[in-house]
Order: sequence, then C-alpha cells, then structure tokens
Amino acid sequence: MSQKTLKSRLDRFIHSPPTEFLLILLILLSVILVIAEVALENRGQYYQQVYLAQNLLTGIFILELTIRYYTAYNKQRFFRHYWLDIIAVMPLFRPFRLLRVLRILRLLRVGILLNRNLNRVYSTVAVSLGVQIGVFLIVGLIVLVGALSIHLLEGRQNEDFKSVKDSLWWSFFTLVSGEPIGGEPQTDVGRLVTLMVVLGGLTMFAVFTGVVSAVMIQRLRTVMEVKYWELDELRDHIVICGWNRSGHLLIEEIQADPGLKHYLIVIVAEFIQTPERELKRVNLSQVYFYSGDYTTIDVLEMVGIHHASRAILLADAIHPRSDQDRDARTVLAALTIEKLRPGIYTCAQLLDGKNNAQLRVAGVEDVIVADELASHLIATSVRNWGSVDILSELLTVQRGNQIYKISVPQQWVGISFWESGQWLKEEFDSIAIAVERQIDGSRETLINPPKKELLMSGDRLVVIARRLPNIGKAIAFQSKKRRKSNQNSDSKDTI
Repeated sequence: MSQKTLKSRLDRFIHSPPTEFLLILLILLSVILVIAEVALENRGQYYQQVYLAQNLLTGIFILELTIRYYTAYNKQRFFRHYWLDIIAVMPLFRPFRLLRVLRILRLLRVGILLNRNLNRVYSTVAVSLGVQIGVFLIVGLIVLVGALSIHLLEGRQNEDFKSVKDSLWWSFFTLVSGEPIGGEPQTDVGRLVTLMVVLGGLTMFAVFTGVVSAVMIQRLRTVMEVKYWELDELRDHIVICGWNRSGHLLIEEIQADPGLKHYLIVIVAEFIQTPERELKRVNLSQVYFYSGDYTTIDVLEMVGIHHASRAILLADAIHPRSDQDRDARTVLAALTIEKLRPGIYTCAQLLDGKNNAQLRVAGVEDVIVADELASHLIATSVRNWGSVDILSELLTVQRGNQIYKISVPQQWVGISFWESGQWLKEEFDSIAIAVERQIDGSRETLINPPKKELLMSGDRLVVIARRLPNIGKAIAFQSKKRRKSNQNSDSKDTI
C-alpha cells in the first residue's frame, strides 16, 4: 500500500461520522474518569483501575492526534487548531501529572464535533442547538476545572473543599453569583482559581447576552462566523469559486437534488460582504463563506480543496473586470485545482468560448459558455415554439423530469441500446436518450444512437426520468424472481 493511499484511508477514517461520535463518547468518559480519579485519590484498588483506564484513553487520544498530524496537509494549521488538545493529553507523562485537570479541556472538541455531526444528520437542529451546546459545554468546563483545581489545592487544609462534591457546588455557585459562595480559599493559588471562576462567570453572562442579541438581530451571520474555522475539517464537500447573480440559483438547485442536498458547500470569492441576503431559499447551515483570491494555492488549501469532491468555477463578478480577465482567472483557478486535486470533478463557466480549449487541456470535465448556451436556447425556441418549457423542466430538479446518468450493469454488456431503452421504459417509465462512452481516454456522448448500437463495459446511459432509476436492485430482483420461477418449473416437471 502506497503512502498516499494510506494517508487517504486514515484521513477518511478519522473524519468519518462513526469515528467522531466515538471520540465524543470517549472524551465524555475521560472527563468522568478525571473527576473519579481526583475523588478516589489514594484509595487503593479503585483508584488504580481508574488511573489505568484514564491512561488508556489518553493513549487513544494521542494516537488520534498522531493520525490527524500525519494526514494534515498543513502542519502549522494542525497545531493552530489542535494546540488545546495537545495540552490536554500531556498529563499522561509523569512530569505533568499535576496538570491532569487540563484533560477536561477536550470538552471544547466535543462541542465542535457535536455541531458538525448534528449538521450532517439534521441541519435545522444544528442551527437551533449549536450555540446552546457551545455555551453549555463552556459553563461545564469552567465549573469542572474550577472545582477540581480548588479541591486539589485546598482540600487537605480547608474543610470547605475536602470533598469533590462540595468543590463542585462551590464552583457552580461562584460562577453563577460572581463571588465566592460556600468557602474561602486560604492559599494564593486558590484565590487565583477563585478569581478565574468569578471572571469566567462574568464573561459567560456577557457572552450569553451577546449571543441572544446576535441571534435576534443577525442570526445567519453568527452561524457563518461560528463555522468559519471548521473549514479544515470538511470532507467530500463542494467548492464554488467566484460569485455572480446566478450563484443563488445554482445553490438552490444543488440543495434541491436528493443526491446532493447533504453535501456541504464552500463559496470562496473576494467578498466585500457575504451574500446571505441573496440566499433566502437556501439552507445556510450547510453553506460556508470564505473571503479570498481563489486563484492562489493558499486560499484553495484553506477551503479544503484537497478533500473536495466537486469544484464549480463561476465567472466572478464581485469586482469590476473585463470578460477576458474573468475568464483568465477561471482558467488559472482550474489549472491550480486540477494540480492540487487530480481527479476532482470540475465544472467551469466561461464568458468567451475561445478559452474552452485551455480548460479541456487542464482536465475540466464540463465547460459552460453562458452566452452561447442562452443563444442556442433562444434559437431552439424560435424553431420549435414552447421548447423552452421542455428544456427548463429537464434542467431543474425542482419539478417534473430530469436528466440522469446510470452506469451500464455487467448483465447489459452486449445488448442493444433499443433493448435497454425498452426495459427502462417498462420498469421505471424512463426514456434512454444517449450513451456516454470513454474512447481513447476522452469522453464522448452518442446522442440518440442507432437502435442496434451495442452497449459496452464502462458505458453510462443518459436517461430522462422523474427520479434516478435503481437498475441494480431491479436486475437483482428480476434474477431472483426468474430463479424462483425456474425452480417451480423444475418441481412441476419432477412431479
């Protein structure tokens, strides 16, 4: 196995939803064990069991961070994002045992993982609960760190903090009231911890008030800012480079498609102001904005182009430029993307068809020349009145029939285009209109091929249907039905 393949597999594993949910559970278990370890200190067998379990968990976290470091494209950004997590696992080593309370800092990672996975499962829940989860976890972090620290520092000489339970109540009431309630620390370090808890309470009150105000006044922008620094964690997302007045229609179409609606979208352009107002019909919890020059490598890496599944290049209209300059930026961005992420699907919008050849050489799969396409639609409508309605329905997933591509199953290799079309019409009420085929390494589409045209391995059928035909299941069901029918026939012959 090559190093690149190993990195790719490890990266997908560490960022998969099951792994992240498991990490959430392990972090919460680790926090519980920290409390138990402090409460049971010097109490024999139980303490040793908790101690060993905590070391085992910390070892798992070290392995997790090692994998993240190994798979990270930008090592500096890794340390910028995970420095708190690194500090949290340091108490595993003997010289840092007095800092074991710092392991609770991983609660912040729980908040990040929960928000991201809630967004994957149900985006509406993520929007409504994201901020509340963050506030709750930070309050819990302050209470736990304050309680365990004051217990370790003051517990031996101060009766008020002798038990972990009393220290937890003291930390909670001190946080809420803004002054020490239930006990006074006697050491200077204990007073410093008290000051931190009091300041934490005042800060959290201010943060809570600010969050409520922000949600009421500008909820959408707050969501974008909270998600901004999660860009490095995205996988298999869609990157849209550039922005123009048709951008909102593009995102509406993507989110209306059942096969694409769960994909996260990153829009990168030199924004003066991000266009949330234009996206009134869009689920903004799945949209990220990044302001920067998408023709540069640093910006493309920042939006996770190495892990993106699709890239869309719009003719950028953020700043006044000539059509030639806009196309030049599109070509440059396409060349950079294909270099950074070979094999990514790329679709580019051009203003001048003369630049089409450059994009094809770069490896861009689809090129849309907006003015040419509009002219062809107008000419078609002139020749055939009402044809625009037909084309409009086929080009949107929001109503009626759409165009789909389906891979030719192995059972169909060698049968005619006509036979496959008949079967599709009978089984799925869909119409086959073309065959897409790889010829000498390039893609060619045979539109309305002869009815005797034989299907080949690797072909894809282009069909018009109300939803994507599931050929695999249908063929498996028919094969099973045929075998059962043959078995029944054999039984009758035997009788």
